[in-house]
Amino acid sequence: MSCLDTNVVVYAIENHPKYGIACKKILEDIESRKLEVSASVLVLVELINVLTKLNRILKKRGRKPLSIKENIQAVLSLPVVWIDLDVLIIEKASEYTFEINGVDYIHVASMEVGSISEVLSADKDLDKVRIVRRIDPLEY
Repeated sequence: MSCLDTNVVVYAIENHPKYGIACKKILEDIESRKLEVSASVLVLVELINVLTKLNRILKKRGRKPLSIKENIQAVLSLPVVWIDLDVLIIEKASEYTFEINGVDYIHVASMEVGSISEVLSADKDLDKVRIVRRIDPLEY
């Protein structure tokens, strides 16, 4: 089992020029159960945050906003094993000294507590985490 990072979902939704097609393929494989993944519920929080920011940009450009509700429901419909945030994960994250952002500490701690060592992510910063093997969506 691998862990799913937020950027895979975001890049699929926004049809990212570099990662969009690869990220959509990952989500399709999750949906068809060819790929088993887990994810921290923090992914949902980050997704709402990113979609809110994207909608502000779209509004300024006079374009139709994305439906946050529909996108969250679509992600929740995927067969993902969701890892709830709890005190154990927060305590584990507080022990890290990796040179990554603090939000990623939570993702890494969720993986460690769940005995997951691979993450599907375009975030090259995760390569700095010695206990995690990052799988770039383009190499999936």
